[in-house]
Amino acid sequence: MPQPAAPSGSTRFSRRHALMLALALEILVVGAYNADRYRRPGISVDIPATRGHVIV
Repeated sequence: MPQPAAPSGSTRFSRRHALMLALALEILVVGAYNADRYRRPGISVDIPATRGHVIV
């Protein structure tokens, strides 16, 4: 049984789709780059110079 013909506009890769794809790619690249540089804020704790001392 023959398949129905697809509308001619649905198979075309439009400029709008290309822009959305480029934006998604840019978000992925920039996100991966920033994930490497980003460090979560935290508390830095130094090791006590005197043995037996505890930081609470």
